[in-house]
Amino acid sequence: MQTSVVIIAHNEEKCIAKCIESILNQTQKPDEIILIIHNGTDKTFEMAQPYPITTIKLDGLAGPVYARIEGIQNASKEIILCIDGDSVAEKNWVEVMGKTLQSNNNILVGSYIKFEGTIFDNLSNIWNKYFCVSKNKKAVSWLWGASFAFFGKDKNFVLDTFKKSVGASKELNLPSGRIAEDYWLALSMNKIGNLEITNKTYVIAQVKETSITRSLIRNRTNHKNGHLIKKFFQQY
Repeated sequence: MQTSVVIIAHNEEKCIAKCIESILNQTQKPDEIILIIHNGTDKTFEMAQPYPITTIKLDGLAGPVYARIEGIQNASKEIILCIDGDSVAEKNWVEVMGKTLQSNNNILVGSYIKFEGTIFDNLSNIWNKYFCVSKNKKAVSWLWGASFAFFGKDKNFVLDTFKKSVGASKELNLPSGRIAEDYWLALSMNKIGNLEITNKTYVIAQVKETSITRSLIRNRTNHKNGHLIKKFFQQY
């Protein structure tokens, strides 16, 4: 099956070259690479120009969900993989994610995310690498926006879920940019098919927080928001 890779970026001039090159150097070359630069004010766009990819500038409301929507709308292949512009994919990422998606009647898959940041994040990697391996209901909490894949035939469902997550998150008063559209997607697709998280490949993601305290606060906030979203989701 042919593959599309969607990369979303805000101001990632320090990381975007490594991200793009990690996708171009895959063991299984993607057939289409789309970079969405969302509300960019640095040199991310200029940094991306030398590469043989489709680069789209998007200005508008804040939040990665809007960049994901734009990227997925432009993706045209049978398998669509998504990654963040501050992340770097292992060389077998496209290959393993594609094979995982095409097995066990899966409709949504993710991978182990190796975080680079504070000591807290580095220690969490030890736990995450082994406990992220999961399926269906258990996999919901391990699906991250930095690494997921689904079939192109399901992209309208994915787009609809992301759009609905915006309105639902407003009802829950979740802050802009923290609406956890990846979690909404996992919850929604778990109702109609199989999910799976693999650690046979991984993505390295940069953590924005610069202190252990901020990392702990972010982790606690994510858990709190996740509980609110799950409770809201169960009502519908």
